[in-house]
Amino acid sequence: MHKLLCVAFAFASLGLAAPAFAGDKATIQSLDDRFSALAAKGDADALAAMYAPGATVLPPDNSVVTGAGIRTLFAGMSNVLTNLKLTATDVRRISPDYIREVGVSTYTTKGDKPLNVSTSYVVVWRRVDGAWKLWTDIFH
Repeated sequence: MHKLLCVAFAFASLGLAAPAFAGDKATIQSLDDRFSALAAKGDADALAAMYAPGATVLPPDNSVVTGAGIRTLFAGMSNVLTNLKLTATDVRRISPDYIREVGVSTYTTKGDKPLNVSTSYVVVWRRVDGAWKLWTDIFH
């Protein structure tokens, strides 16, 4: 982790971006679409499987969620919201194994007075055994 931060700092201090990889944005958007589809099904196990070992989720309630808590966090998602759509607005490769994504999410709450909600998020994706996994997930 320390090495990753040093490389990122070196690029940033020189005003350089990490090398772009063709298809990163499309790859991440595809993963976002998968996340939305799994949320619509209420598949907490599959949602949790999209996270890397050691992942951290920081939801709007200021909690820090890790491990099995990630599955628990998403277990009731389909009961409280519908039409989740994640849109990657900025995707940047930090290193060969890390991508930072900034995006917008939209969804509709369920209940007597449904609301259409738009929020923002930042995630860091980590390559684990050749697959991109969510490593840090912050949404509000």
